[in-house]
Amino acid sequence: MNEPDNAALSPVSVTSNASKTSYSRSRRILVIDDEQIVCQLVQGFLSTDGWEVEAVQTLEHAWELIESRRFPVVLCDVHLPGSSTEFLQLYKTRFPHSQTIMFTGDPTVNTVREALQFGAYDYVPKPCRRDDLIRIVQRAFDKYLLLCEQERLRAENESYRRQLEELVEKRTEQLRESELRYRALFNRAVDAIFLVDIPSGTISDLNMAAARMVDNRGTDLINRSIHDLVGDQLSSVMQEAQEPGHREWRFEHMVFSLNGSSNRVAQVAVGKVEFNGQTCLQVVARDITAHVQLTERSELIERELQNEQRLAAIGLLASGIAHNINSPLMGIYGAAQLIKMKYPDITDIDGVITQVERINGIVRNLMWKSRQEQETQKQEISLNQLLQEELKFLEADLEFKHNVRKHYAFADEIPAIWGRYSDFSQSIMNVVRNALDSMHACESKEIAVSTEIADDAIRITVKDSGCGISSEDRDKIFLPFYTTKPVVGNGKGREPTGTGLGLSTVQKLLAPYGAYYDIHSEINRGTTFTICLPLAANIAGLGERDLEKGTCE
Repeated sequence: MNEPDNAALSPVSVTSNASKTSYSRSRRILVIDDEQIVCQLVQGFLSTDGWEVEAVQTLEHAWELIESRRFPVVLCDVHLPGSSTEFLQLYKTRFPHSQTIMFTGDPTVNTVREALQFGAYDYVPKPCRRDDLIRIVQRAFDKYLLLCEQERLRAENESYRRQLEELVEKRTEQLRESELRYRALFNRAVDAIFLVDIPSGTISDLNMAAARMVDNRGTDLINRSIHDLVGDQLSSVMQEAQEPGHREWRFEHMVFSLNGSSNRVAQVAVGKVEFNGQTCLQVVARDITAHVQLTERSELIERELQNEQRLAAIGLLASGIAHNINSPLMGIYGAAQLIKMKYPDITDIDGVITQVERINGIVRNLMWKSRQEQETQKQEISLNQLLQEELKFLEADLEFKHNVRKHYAFADEIPAIWGRYSDFSQSIMNVVRNALDSMHACESKEIAVSTEIADDAIRITVKDSGCGISSEDRDKIFLPFYTTKPVVGNGKGREPTGTGLGLSTVQKLLAPYGAYYDIHSEINRGTTFTICLPLAANIAGLGERDLEKGTCE
């Protein structure tokens, strides 16, 4: 190659306005050849075809132009001062889309292979025809445009991908937040909610209130049949729900129970909803067990009050009758005494007088009890006398009088206590009544009532030979409305019934006296029920009585 002269060192400029964008769509070419005549010829060939041509004679000048503008095509002589192959490698590294055509006057196989190996698009032998040069340069430019468009589409696709990922991530986060809100509302709902698959009737989801209502962990119920909880109460709904269209069903009372556990009563609304792309039943249950129990208890209390009112009316009537009986009874008693005086030989008149005295005693006791029961003020009470009188009145029950063996043992040293007569009479009789009811189905019926002083307390003990109390029931006997007997109105024949208020009333009435209880029971062998009254707090003449009368010094 010839050494370039000073004129050849300056690049030949064909255009001065070059685009500085990363990828130029202008038909611009850089020619690098150390022969000025070659640069001029190429400029002439390509300029007439619409190309913008920049020509330089050294690689240094070429890099200066390349730094300031982009060339889609570069035509470079193979044999330049320096290393054309190194230039080709570096240029392809920095501008991979730009196409390089090698210009050579020595088109050997090795030269061509080396040029193509280092990234040249093609080579042009010297000398060359104008048409061949224009065709090769145009193909190189077309490839450049194709690579640029490919890069643009790749970048555009990458931008779309990032936008799509951001959109998906945003939507996923929204769905996650929505799921969290739904799950929070679902689980914190007061009402129990079950989602049930329509064809199979299996539970696909439920909230915490539903698990609590059936006293179970929620995960144990997933994929179990709703019929395990409600039986056949939803059978017709499951069939109707398979028909197209929206439907709703309501139930005022539906019983939920799992594996025979305690029943829960609920108001239920059932509707068809979409869940996870499938139509299922949403069963919403509001637990009204407490309300139902409260209603039942209110009815029991109402019946009990009605019964108490009837008994009170009967008591007033009996008291009135007893009062009115006294006058004719006095006449009979006086006439019998006169007859005995006038006719002492008539011995049968003694029996009449005896029976009249007996009737008089019954009437007197009845009127005394009526007055005591109506007394609301505290007074001195002899527990032994109270027990004897109450047990005597209980003999009006023929079952108790004739079919129950009775044993009474009242200690003589029992002191009088200070309290309301009705508190103790009602409490003790409730315990005795429970003892009699426990022996209803027993062949041998035996009851023992006793009093004693032990451990600084008056102990009133009622022992029966009845059915006994189980250990499970023993801790519940003082709970209001708890009873092991049929509820009032549900008994069969002469079977005793209860309201569950007997012993809870005993506990409430005797609480002001500091009473406590000692209970021993064996199934089918009987129960021993002891009421213990602390002496210090209840002996008449001490404590509260002195404070009430103002005599305590």
